[in-house]
Amino acid sequence: MRLTPAVFDLDYDAAVKKIEAFIARYMKELRRLGIVVPLSGGLDSSTALAVSVRAVGADKVRALLLPDAKGAPDALRFGRSVAKKLGVKAVIMNTTAVNRAAGVYRFIANIVPGRKLLSWIVKRHIKRSNENLFIDGIRGSDRPLTRQTIASIYAKQRLRMVMTYRYAELNRLLVVGSAHKSEDLLGLFVKFGADDAADVMPFKRLFRTQVMEIARRTGVPEEVLARSPNPEMLPGIEDKYLDILGIPAPVVDLILKGLELTMKDDAIAAAAGVTAAKVAELRGLVAVSAHMRNPSLCPEFA
Repeated sequence: MRLTPAVFDLDYDAAVKKIEAFIARYMKELRRLGIVVPLSGGLDSSTALAVSVRAVGADKVRALLLPDAKGAPDALRFGRSVAKKLGVKAVIMNTTAVNRAAGVYRFIANIVPGRKLLSWIVKRHIKRSNENLFIDGIRGSDRPLTRQTIASIYAKQRLRMVMTYRYAELNRLLVVGSAHKSEDLLGLFVKFGADDAADVMPFKRLFRTQVMEIARRTGVPEEVLARSPNPEMLPGIEDKYLDILGIPAPVVDLILKGLELTMKDDAIAAAAGVTAAKVAELRGLVAVSAHMRNPSLCPEFA
């Protein structure tokens, strides 16, 4: 098989219908009254919201926005906009007090008082080091300062997960997650965080490239499709694929697909336009992040 973008081709209309049926079935089987989607306003969560609306109707879906005082300033704006355009009620739960009570800000506030400064530190760290906070988070770090930073950032995502499930259980709702295969294979998420824990994960066996195609077919706003994959929990990272891995998301997907097809590193590199060393790097990440993957309910795709 040739490794080209055509390897991601699906019958997308059929895939969307399958996802819709999957979500609706589990909502019924688990005896939930509706759905809640933790919404950041990015591609993945916006697409999860869109397919949920198509599955059960906008009146049965809630978009849960979880901003905090030190989060990305545009996340709330994008989240509100997406919810409005999809006709979904947006529920805003500010997580600042929870983060403060858990001691998350104790380190960040004292050592790094502002988001702009933290962004500068993260960018400088990535530029000057062969490692970065993402890699350190998976492999562990010998540096106490790095461990403190990782613990604080990751705790925020895990607290969001707790608040999501509290809201879901109070209102008898199904939590629909937005993780996809690309992030899952690389460990490009927070283990047991809001992007890792859900009742159902409709995209878990789809690459990001495929999620983008589903987004285009399900009414996700163009402004979201045009956004860079920006992990708002980590200041200084404007595109998590380019800034962390050094290559854009479509190329990452080609490499991951090549690995899945058990192709040789040299063949993958030639097809993706990267070095064999870069392929080996991603192969290593897939191996070292294996402990992060969990078997959330998700549909099968050929």
